[in-house]
Amino acid sequence: MMMQQKQLSKQSQLIDQSFSNGIMLNAIAALENLAFYYGYNGKRIFDYYSGYAKRTSENELVNAAIIQLEIFRNSHLNYSSIYEEYNFPKNLSKEQIIKTIKDWKKVVPQANKEFYQEILNYLNGNSDFSGISETINQKKKEWGPTTKKDLERIGRNAPFINTQMFNQMEIVKENYDKNGNYEIMANLNKNREDDIDMQRLNQYEQQFSQQEMNFRIVEKKLNSFFEHLIMTRTLKNSDVEEVKQLVVSFRNLINGIGFEEVEIKQKISLFKNYKENIKTIFIDKNALNFFSSICDEIISIYLKKDFSSNC
Repeated sequence: MMMQQKQLSKQSQLIDQSFSNGIMLNAIAALENLAFYYGYNGKRIFDYYSGYAKRTSENELVNAAIIQLEIFRNSHLNYSSIYEEYNFPKNLSKEQIIKTIKDWKKVVPQANKEFYQEILNYLNGNSDFSGISETINQKKKEWGPTTKKDLERIGRNAPFINTQMFNQMEIVKENYDKNGNYEIMANLNKNREDDIDMQRLNQYEQQFSQQEMNFRIVEKKLNSFFEHLIMTRTLKNSDVEEVKQLVVSFRNLINGIGFEEVEIKQKISLFKNYKENIKTIFIDKNALNFFSSICDEIISIYLKKDFSSNC
């Protein structure tokens, strides 16, 4: 019984180490990206963990570094508080990491050297204190509050992340059960494209970005359609079919698109105004009823995006 508990305890530690090491490597990769942006002339070692921040955007790279550092600080602090000593991947020692980070730090502008010193502090066991808290607070002001759109994005990505975490746990468990041990290894000198899970997530994000772009185009066309209809007070034979097709596209594309409550209210108010203006245009009841029903349908679709709306 005692042996079984010891084995389970070791297995749990390996799982925790696997997750924490992954977080550490994400932070290191973010700093590597930033160093290369500032002209570091060496070999990429941690590209596998670098994510998809735009490498031509200093602001995006800095933001990624700040976020990853804070996540790693909490992970390192939590792991160390449970297991006393922080454990590193079998093929990557603390000394190797520190040497590499010090090399990067040499090429980074003075204003951003603090990020590299910060991770050195964590690696040396001082993760109970954030030396960049003022920078983090300033960035939070720039980022603003978490929006509904942010939350919906997290919700979309959650299944991918949960699956990745589950698979990671299963790899540790299966290998530990088979061999009675398991060595955590870092994926070094590989490309970010080699991370299949991240590739899938990135492709999904790109597909969604394209969907959102298409939706905004359709949304704009609907607004233009009704504004033109009200302004010209004329109706072509093709208008009925055109607006029908736009509404079908609108309904199909809106799924997953994030809106703030104030935006929903503005859009609903706009189509209520269209509906009122249409009443002054058409004498023919069939045309009046058709375009009024289109406005009602669009309002209904918007309302389903925000159940708390009182519009």
